[in-house]
Amino acid sequence: MLKTAILFKDHMIIQHEKNVIVWGTGDAGAKVTVTMQGKSVETGIDQNGNWRISLGPFQASFEEEMVIASGEEKIVLKDVQVGEVWLAGGQSNMEFHMRYDADIETETGRCLNENIRFFDYPEVSYVGQIDEADYGKNYGFWRKARPEEIERFSAVGYYFAKELQNRYQVPFGIIGCNWGGTPACAWMSEEAVTEGGGQIYLDEYTEAVKKLNLNEYDEAFKKNPSSWRVDLLADPISDAMMRGSTDEEASQSRMEEMNAMMSQIDWTAYIPVMGPKYESRPSGLYHSMLTQIAPYTIRGIIWYQGETDGDTRPELYKTLFPALIKNWRELWEEELPFLFVQIAPLDHWMAADGERYIAVREAQQEAADTVQNTGMAVITDAGMRFDVHPKKKQPVGYRLALLAEKKVYGEDILCEAPTLTEVLAEKGRLTLAFENAGTGLYLKENLPHGQKIGKHRLGGLQVFQNGKELPTDGLEAQAEGSRVILSGDFIQEGVPTQVKIACTGWYLVNLYNSAGIPARPASKEVK
Repeated sequence: MLKTAILFKDHMIIQHEKNVIVWGTGDAGAKVTVTMQGKSVETGIDQNGNWRISLGPFQASFEEEMVIASGEEKIVLKDVQVGEVWLAGGQSNMEFHMRYDADIETETGRCLNENIRFFDYPEVSYVGQIDEADYGKNYGFWRKARPEEIERFSAVGYYFAKELQNRYQVPFGIIGCNWGGTPACAWMSEEAVTEGGGQIYLDEYTEAVKKLNLNEYDEAFKKNPSSWRVDLLADPISDAMMRGSTDEEASQSRMEEMNAMMSQIDWTAYIPVMGPKYESRPSGLYHSMLTQIAPYTIRGIIWYQGETDGDTRPELYKTLFPALIKNWRELWEEELPFLFVQIAPLDHWMAADGERYIAVREAQQEAADTVQNTGMAVITDAGMRFDVHPKKKQPVGYRLALLAEKKVYGEDILCEAPTLTEVLAEKGRLTLAFENAGTGLYLKENLPHGQKIGKHRLGGLQVFQNGKELPTDGLEAQAEGSRVILSGDFIQEGVPTQVKIACTGWYLVNLYNSAGIPARPASKEVK
């Protein structure tokens, strides 16, 4: 029987300007032909019943049909669009649905753009699980950006696509491949985990499986309600974790309520045991989700992940993350653009401690600076002190889109964050020089989630002289072109001086360049 891979459905968007890979299954030994836009390619179906065709490239289009035929069998895919396709990977902040976004009401009211489409791959933790429950009601098909559908879009993916579709006026498709609470190693092949310095994850997994009675494990997995993620919006625990307020006080109260609620739950009935069907096991989601999507032809990848690695082994992210990027590119056999989000500042949220995220942000910055064809969206202004899921995703999607416009689509725009490059200490004054200032830096009082910083203060600032931290409340800040002047009577000249911006777990940065991008974490010393 002729079938296509799960992504090839009515309403799909396929990548233009590239040869497109189409694949599926059929009768061994038969021929299969794929036709679209007047182009047609035929191939044989192998002895295992698999077929794969490369055809194109295609021109951007808002209405096509793709015909797949084998003998008397024919599949006609309707309402196919040709444009730009991006993969949205990561954990809960990429999974984060528009339902929970602070601007959902506004977007629902004006969201009627059928040229933005979203395919959400079902969250399945092992190959074959997709056939064992009804995932198809909510996942595994192409949605259009319209009021009745938007709450199920990835918020970051939606805002990213919205910005780019508006600019380039071609269809934009987002393929969601993400799962809340998962570490980087879950999304990597076994070989890549080892290459990235994560052998300890593989060793721990091997030891855990040795102790399991696999028959009992399988029975417990089947009975565990969290094993079957057929509707995340109907999952009370997932819903509770995502809901919240942009107000800081309300956010803290919400966290305390959640802590109380979570303490009453019998987690043995929900949390899967580490084993061959646990989503966070090393390489698990790489096989059960990512390899089921590849090699669907895409323009690039957007990625938002790292909090779980910060909660466990943040020191390994420095080597794991570049290995993940390399691994994904090898899977697609192409050096795809890889644009990612630097995780947001945090004080604490449930068991998460923001201080542990410092090492993850440093690793992300190093990847942005050293790994080719990458870009990092900085959100040092957009965190919430007591919520690991900041509720305004528009700045995140917009800044990822700026990176794509510059690095992928070749626009002559500013897409990088202001970066501290030099510090000059004089009596009563510090001068901070920045690159990526654009036409000029400015200090902003109101930040995305409503927090306020004084008009003449630099948020996220730490200053040390002679090894002692100075009271930055007493420093008046003034932005002038590509510099920030900090004035304070207690500033000394000719002594060891260190300036840090956004180098703690929690902070709020209010220094922006002319593109509206906040300064990224940095540290500079003057001896």
